[in-house]
Amino acid sequence: MTDFKAIKTCSHSLSRYLYQDASVILILMDSKGTIIEANRYAREIINHDILGKNITDFLVDFSNSIALSDLIDQNDDAHMLNVTSSSGLPQTFYFKFLQHDENILAIGELNHVEVESLRKNLMSLNNEFSNLNRELHKKNAELVKLNDLKNHFLGMAAHDLRNPIGAIQNLSEFLLEEAASNLTSEHLKFISVINTSSRFMLSLLDQLLDIARIEAGKLDLDIQPTDLLNLIKTCVELNRVLADKKGIKIQFHHYEAFPEIKLDAMKIEQVMHNLLSNAIKFSQPGTRVYVSAFLSDDHVTVSVKDEGPGIPREDLDKLYKPFSRTSVQVPAGEKSTGLGLAIVHKIILGHSGKIWVDSKVGEGSVFSFSIPLKHSKTTRNPQQP
Repeated sequence: MTDFKAIKTCSHSLSRYLYQDASVILILMDSKGTIIEANRYAREIINHDILGKNITDFLVDFSNSIALSDLIDQNDDAHMLNVTSSSGLPQTFYFKFLQHDENILAIGELNHVEVESLRKNLMSLNNEFSNLNRELHKKNAELVKLNDLKNHFLGMAAHDLRNPIGAIQNLSEFLLEEAASNLTSEHLKFISVINTSSRFMLSLLDQLLDIARIEAGKLDLDIQPTDLLNLIKTCVELNRVLADKKGIKIQFHHYEAFPEIKLDAMKIEQVMHNLLSNAIKFSQPGTRVYVSAFLSDDHVTVSVKDEGPGIPREDLDKLYKPFSRTSVQVPAGEKSTGLGLAIVHKIILGHSGKIWVDSKVGEGSVFSFSIPLKHSKTTRNPQQP
């Protein structure tokens, strides 16, 4: 005999499962598509407040506009439709529309074959990404070793070359000062070229040593309370000799007394000498270089303004990169290593400060830097931009 009680119990359990737990969209609607009832999964995926609304508000068929009557006539076929989910993102389901008395039952389910395929593809991509990430870490470690080796070699070569080139420079200066009366004009010209070239090479070697130390993470700052105004005045006076030779005037202005500022005096002198020598180098005779310093909140700002040719906008990003050259032509007889501003940039960053430039072609440039009045105990890595 048939156990009707068991059948009823099974039917009730199945209905409860489909309504409460099944990962299938079940929507009951009238002949016009107005939603009468929906199971929990449909309300969570689409919208909790879908009762009384038309199903076409939530389904989008990108190929055609939805005609509910056509879908019901083809109820043997599954229709791939996109559901506008509660998250706002579309999700694809395969729907069947069945006539149920005067109402319509919509059943939507995911294509489990596609889901499994996507899951496998995702796992494959994740494994590939992990392998690439490991390879990237390996390559980065190799690059760090090569960079350290480069810095070691660069520092060693610069250090070993400095002594013989320094001797050449000193001897050529001696000949120019002590033996000039015994030399022909042609010999004097040759020795002058040797002196100028050796001085340039010494400057380049010093800058190479600085770059090697900085990139090796050895920007050791000796932070001490410093009279910054006096430091700037000293740098201006030292560079005034070079400026006078070119017929350039240097003016220094400050508008208030400064407290002692914690900084590395030798490194900031290096910054000032570089900015001033660049301003003089790119300026024409008869122009002026203006140096200013002022306090602003918890920072001090120093600016060096010239009346030189200015820097094109497209060249500004090159300024702080080692060995980079801008399109601005250096005046005849002047040389540039392409390292000075890169070192300046790293020194200012090492002081937890910032450096910037304002420039107009044909009018000149203003290089400015600011450093905090109280030096941070946790100094920023000078290799960071």
